[in-house]
Amino acid sequence: MTDELADSDLTPAPAALESLRALDAHLAVRGGQLRDRLLGTDTGGERAHAVSIALADVQTMRFEIRDFIVHERLRRLEQLERGLAGLRDLHDPDVLLGSVCRAVVESCGFDRVMLSRVEGTMWRPWKSYAVHRQDAELRFRDWMAQIPEIPLDRLLLESDMVRRGEAAIVENAATDPRVSPVLRAASGHRSYVAAPLMPEGRVVGFLHADYRALAVTPLDRDVLAAFARVFDGLFERAVLVRRLQEQRDQVRAALQAVATSLDDLANAEIGLARHDRPTALGAGQRRMKRTADLGRLESLLTKRELEVLALVATGATNDRIAERLVISSDTVKSHMKHILRKLHVDNRAEAISQYLRLTLEGGEG
Repeated sequence: MTDELADSDLTPAPAALESLRALDAHLAVRGGQLRDRLLGTDTGGERAHAVSIALADVQTMRFEIRDFIVHERLRRLEQLERGLAGLRDLHDPDVLLGSVCRAVVESCGFDRVMLSRVEGTMWRPWKSYAVHRQDAELRFRDWMAQIPEIPLDRLLLESDMVRRGEAAIVENAATDPRVSPVLRAASGHRSYVAAPLMPEGRVVGFLHADYRALAVTPLDRDVLAAFARVFDGLFERAVLVRRLQEQRDQVRAALQAVATSLDDLANAEIGLARHDRPTALGAGQRRMKRTADLGRLESLLTKRELEVLALVATGATNDRIAERLVISSDTVKSHMKHILRKLHVDNRAEAISQYLRLTLEGGEG
């Protein structure tokens, strides 16, 4: 039986693997009964020989079942490794996040995957990908489009994943008290597996996965956990690369602003006039110019946008700005979009250059 499965091109369904495990457990019981009978005093001669052969057959079948299950685990992990190859070529965090759900489906074999974010004491279903796009799945996506918030109640499965940092399995979503009633109603989960996303060792999101008509197994949980661990490293690398690029652009913009100011000074026309020492009147005029420059900025930008721009000019990343101002990274991104639009510039570097030019010119003398 197991040889036929091993030689087949068909991929065994999770239910088939569970049936094999159940058969192995049944054979273990029968094997124990045969051993007891073989050791019994009433067994001898031909009967003992027959019992010995039956016991050997049981043990052989159990070995083949376990060997097949081990090979199936290895096959799933090899499939996972092949599926991750495409993600390893992506270096933009936003592109990675946009690709992760489909990558889980294709590399792990699930029918549906959901990506969620953890924000403080809440978690939010965010993105999903499904093989079968039926009415139920479309309703599920409409629900996620409303940006639902689910509290991290201490009894929920997701809260346990935050505490333990380990993947989990729900075998019966209808009766498991750890399942959020909101998620149960919206997703229609029968059973599912979930794994935390933990770049830098802190849980920032979850992956949930299930099948359309099959129950999940512990192997599904382990495969999803393996995917999550690899994705953690890929996402952390992408974020660090982007931060490095942003800081490089900001330093380049700052140096360009300084160079521009020095060029303006070096190329200023020379006239036959006395170079008087700075006076209180001159200092006052410069202060008035600086005030006017800052006033123009203040007339264009809100107080919060000015705070964000000032921090951006120091080389701070979106995450650091969010921590400093006690706001979310998404809010920082929104402020930056408004700043770029109001200053009529295309990117952060140009915004920094304009900001530094105003402040440097205001502080000359």
